[in-house]
Amino acid sequence: MSTPPRCPVWIWVALAALVVLELAWFAHFWAEPLPNSGSGSGPRLTRSQLLWRSIPGLVPGIRNDRALLPQAARELSHWQNLPQRLPPMLAAAAIAGAALALGHLALRVLGLRGQLTRQERLALGGGVGASLLGGLTLVTGRAGLLTPWSVRLALFSLIAGGIASRLTIRDQADGEPCPRTPRAALLLAAPFLVIMALGSMLPTIDFDAIEYHLQGPKEYFLEGRIAFLPHNVYTSMPFNVEMLHLLGMEALDDWWWGALAGQLLVASYAPLTALILAATAARWGSPRAGWVAGIVYLSTPWIYRLAVIPYVEGPLCFYHAALAFAAGRAWSTAPADRPRWWTLVGLLAGGAMACKYTGFVSAVVPFAVVALADAIRRKDPKIVLRFAVGFGLVMAPWLAKNVMDTGNPVYPLASSLFPTRHWTAEQAAKWAPAHGPKPIQVRAFVDSVLDVAGRSDWQSPLFVALAPLAFVRRGHRRVALALSAYAAYVFLSWWLFTHRLDRFWLPILPTLAVLAGLGADALTGKVGTMVLAAILAAGIASNAVQCTTSLTGLNEWTADLTDLRTRVPRLLNAPLARLDAELPPGAVPLLVGQAAVFHLNHRAVYNTVFNPEILETLTRDQPTESIRASLADRGITHVYVDWHEIERYRSPGNYGFTSYVQPEVFARLIAQGILGPPTAFGSQQDLYAVVR
Repeated sequence: MSTPPRCPVWIWVALAALVVLELAWFAHFWAEPLPNSGSGSGPRLTRSQLLWRSIPGLVPGIRNDRALLPQAARELSHWQNLPQRLPPMLAAAAIAGAALALGHLALRVLGLRGQLTRQERLALGGGVGASLLGGLTLVTGRAGLLTPWSVRLALFSLIAGGIASRLTIRDQADGEPCPRTPRAALLLAAPFLVIMALGSMLPTIDFDAIEYHLQGPKEYFLEGRIAFLPHNVYTSMPFNVEMLHLLGMEALDDWWWGALAGQLLVASYAPLTALILAATAARWGSPRAGWVAGIVYLSTPWIYRLAVIPYVEGPLCFYHAALAFAAGRAWSTAPADRPRWWTLVGLLAGGAMACKYTGFVSAVVPFAVVALADAIRRKDPKIVLRFAVGFGLVMAPWLAKNVMDTGNPVYPLASSLFPTRHWTAEQAAKWAPAHGPKPIQVRAFVDSVLDVAGRSDWQSPLFVALAPLAFVRRGHRRVALALSAYAAYVFLSWWLFTHRLDRFWLPILPTLAVLAGLGADALTGKVGTMVLAAILAAGIASNAVQCTTSLTGLNEWTADLTDLRTRVPRLLNAPLARLDAELPPGAVPLLVGQAAVFHLNHRAVYNTVFNPEILETLTRDQPTESIRASLADRGITHVYVDWHEIERYRSPGNYGFTSYVQPEVFARLIAQGILGPPTAFGSQQDLYAVVR
């Protein structure tokens, strides 16, 4: 009997070196303090400390009532409150169904539906449909046609049309077979998906969300139309994702409950992204590469955080993932299908920019260059034209909205290039240092690389652990090189052209997830599979523990929503919550220094720090009667001043705040008989009643 060939010694040496490197990386990752943990000058936590505190008895003194996983289980135990989630879940399901119907119609019109697997159709149909649905919402909202019943009827009609077309129209092919996902992968994904969904249906605690991501749709809903908001500059940026919140508010005829439906829809982009990443990695590698890419992405604490806080970076990550998939297909497809695929790439690029302006640099520019290169390579100018048409279908409504409102299609950006109304040179000068590029310094660059690699609070160790292995297998190297080049471009464009807010680099994660999936293909055989299993187990366990803590977001997953509706605002800003609770019905406060107003039940007059200060506009160099008339015209009954926020804005390195707002201004208004004496609503918050 012949003996099986022995494995070369160099393979064992390479595996041993890999094990050592992986152990060293995880040891470093777990020992690195989390930058945003701890309080004040106290010590910062490490991920290893979170792991040891997760199970009772691993650390002396950590009993069952203090261990992290039992605490998380208790947060999931209030099942009696789950029926409260049904209205936002039903509204979200209706909106998602309408988006899928639109997306599948778009794929059918393009003639691509039969070239996609079921999971690819689901992911691409959902993303493309959401982009188109956002544009339709904008157009109808500008016309003042959004009402609860018109939205409900439109959603029902789209869903019914989608079902009817599926039943009555036969495709030339039903799509390619879908690779089977191992049951173990589904089990690994399930806990993350459950807490993402539950976490997304909690009142948001993020400042940006309650200042504009949710506040803008709330104002549109209450006004009955989508209109220019001169007091909130952020609402003039692309708001395609925020249209989901507005649709939820209209469907439920309630701004607070509707926002929860929108937040659930934003969270749904995480599994859609995982699906398209799995499809991409499976096509370029193996089915195992596919499910590893999906799990690596879904288990990342940053992705959980994007699901439970209604940022737009979660949807933005989806469009970057879908662009990589669609551009790869467009580059290698048959000539007859090439223009169709490039139209889809254009739609997805438009979807990325419709999330936020940074998508222009990270998504539109690079894939437009790839489309141009393919057009030159194939000598087919229709490729660029079809890309442009797809992009325009999604972005044109948003650019046109800004042209009508301000004269500038990308307001408030590029005010030196376009004639811009409602935006002064002083505002532009204030905006630029706050949102423009930061100085180029070697130390800052190194720190940013370390943050992306793993120092960031919510990063996963699995990207660095697996992505470099994508270059090991010879058949993967060309794809790995292209993906790595794109990842480097996204990172450099973030570092060079933005103010380097940490979540702005997150569109790099889908590309790294595909690389991680391809890297998993390098670990073959029994020993390689064991190493891969150990890497995944260590990384997923670490990520899971962190996702279940309040370090990653509000985690009262099954709490009473009616209680949270009053408790969360008090936790975020007790004086402002007290103001909302104590003002009489119909009172309208003018807020000075405060713009995080979504949770207020009273209508408030406010402005962001980058808009003209309304108090200054109404009172500077104005006679008494003119001030009275201006306050009356706006219905203002009280003036609330948050000196704490004003001082924060005035602190070194912050945005700044107009020097006009001083205690002397209010003393003068009191002396003029315009305002009554102040009432303290906090240690640094005052309320003045307008004298009638």
